[in-house]
Amino acid sequence: MKRIEANIQTEKLRDVMKAIREVGVGGITVHECKGQGCQEPPLVGDFFSRTLVTTIVDDNQVDDIMNAITNTCCTNSKADGKIYVSDVVKMMDICTKEKETLDISI
Repeated sequence: MKRIEANIQTEKLRDVMKAIREVGVGGITVHECKGQGCQEPPLVGDFFSRTLVTTIVDDNQVDDIMNAITNTCCTNSKADGKIYVSDVVKMMDICTKEKETLDISI
């Protein structure tokens, strides 16, 4: 299993949610956040609003999800965002104590 985190422009959220669902993934978690890149010269005290979208998928779905996000969010601007993919070592539903299955909604 993989955890995909996409740091996107906030106004792209609805389109990303739709694109992810079209690929067959329904469970997502959304965080409103602020941050800044490593541009030169560095911004002092200025942060940009972003949305962090997180989902857990089977390994074979990663490329489809990444393509769906990039196709939706790309405006050819450095500020379009980033996608991070990491391994999910273990997962458990708190209520049912069900382990390591994608039937668990996040």
